[in-house]
This record gives sequence, structure tokens and C-alpha cells, in this order.
Amino acid sequence: MSSARLFHVIAAGAVGVALMGLATSWRSVPTARRYARPEPSTSAAPLVPTYAAERERHHDNRLRHPGNLRAMGADRPAITDPSPVVSDERWSAALAARTQRRAYDGAPPTIPHPIRQQDFPNCMTCHGEGLRVGAQVAPAICHETHVSCVQCHVVSVDPIPGATPDGVIPFEDNSFAGLTPPLRGERAWVGAPPTIPHATNMRSNCGSCHGPLALGLRTSHPWRQSCTQCHAPSAELNQRPTYAGTPPPLALR
Repeated sequence: MSSARLFHVIAAGAVGVALMGLATSWRSVPTARRYARPEPSTSAAPLVPTYAAERERHHDNRLRHPGNLRAMGADRPAITDPSPVVSDERWSAALAARTQRRAYDGAPPTIPHPIRQQDFPNCMTCHGEGLRVGAQVAPAICHETHVSCVQCHVVSVDPIPGATPDGVIPFEDNSFAGLTPPLRGERAWVGAPPTIPHATNMRSNCGSCHGPLALGLRTSHPWRQSCTQCHAPSAELNQRPTYAGTPPPLALR
């Protein structure tokens, strides 16, 4: 093929491509199809709020929340503050309230307030060091920190644990009976430190129940942090083995 003929073929191809592009551009652009806007609903049900509206509605609360926590933390009594004398009536009422929030003695206490069970509740905000929230007390946890609090602690209301749904036949009652709640520890002699009348497993933080925020089981000396230096734990309650050949302690004279 001669060079002149090749030039004509290439030129014709270029002109054809240009004409195709020009013809395509002359086509009418189709109108974009839009969904018809629905008519306003006449239902009395409230509309679902948008994320922007929810963020604006809770904006002030989020700003006040850190300040409120700091104020409640400042209201926490110090361990060096004088401890008021606890009456026998208040002590008995504290034991009754403690028993009411447990399925049996030694069971994890229930949660006496609503929580969002689908989320990850930040229980340590109030129960990390303990807070006084109005007339209520959020005690510090008595054990080391665990991540999933609701794995052991269930809510006491809404939904009620153990409630029987409609149409479901409940189980028959069993013969289980928990241990009698402990009262006061024994003393070796009058004036001696009382022994610990309960197991110490998961109860390493004595100040949770006996510290400055305690209701009726408050100690008179919360500043002494090494509690087991004077208050001996029970080998029987802690399920520690004892040996028959162990000699008895020295007799006091």
C-alpha cells in the first residue's frame, strides 16, 4: 500500500470517530428520574429523630456530665474524716438491704437501676472509686476490675430476672437454701479485732462495704488500709484445707 493511500485511510478513520462523538453529543440528555416525595403522614406517632437532632438534644448534657462527676467526686468523704457512730438499727438495716439485692448469700448483687444492656455499660464511672449520687450511694467495687460487669450482675427491674413470660410453664421450686448471712465476727477476747465473718474471695477491697461511703457497716478506722493485718480471715469460709496435725495456737496467760 502506498503512503498516500495509507494517509487517506487514517484520515477517514479519524473523521469517522469525530463524527461519532459529535453525533453522541447531540443526543438529548434523559431527565433524571426522582422518587416522588411522600405525602405528609397523618399518624399521631412521633417522627424518628435524626442523628443531628439527637446530637443537638444531648449537647448540653454531655457538656455538664464531666462537671457533675467532678462535683460528686468532691463530695466523697475522705478516709481521714471522723466516722459517725453506727447504731445497731442502721447496721441491721444495712444487712437487710444487702440480703435483698442477692439471690443468696455470696451471690453477686443485682443492679438496682436501669442500664442499656445492648451497650457496654461504663460501670466504673461511678463504681470505680465510689460516689454519692443524691441520696443514693454507688459503692466502689469490692474486687479487681473485670470488663464484663453484666456477666455476673443482672438488673433487678425491667426486665425482671426470673420472670415467667405469658404462656410459659414455670419450673417447680427447688430445695436450694443459701447460707445464713454472716453477722459479726468472733473475737479472741474482749477488745480483740473481730475475725472476718465471710469469705474473702472477690472481696479484696474492704472499703467497698466498710469504707467512708458505707451505710451501716462502716468501720471506725478506714485509714488503716491493711485490714487483714489485724482481722484474720476464716479458713473454713475460704474453703482452705486444714490439717489434724496442726498444733493449736499458744494459750494466753
